[in-house]
Amino acid sequence: MPKKLSKDNKAYKEAIAGYDAWIKQNKKFEKQGLYGTDYYIKRVEELEAKVERLEKKLKANKVKQDIGWEE
Repeated sequence: MPKKLSKDNKAYKEAIAGYDAWIKQNKKFEKQGLYGTDYYIKRVEELEAKVERLEKKLKANKVKQDIGWEE
């Protein structure tokens, strides 16, 4: 029967798993040519462009609604 892990040991193993996942993600970013905060800067720029597109689309829909049938 395996020994029961203490809370400290569980926390340590969870911390190591999180660290390993972080290292793995950083290696993936480095393969893409992204270092440090480059990934996050790129992601913010993509999201800002998406927001601009959606705002234009929303504005166009509002104009269409305003033009509608008037009696």
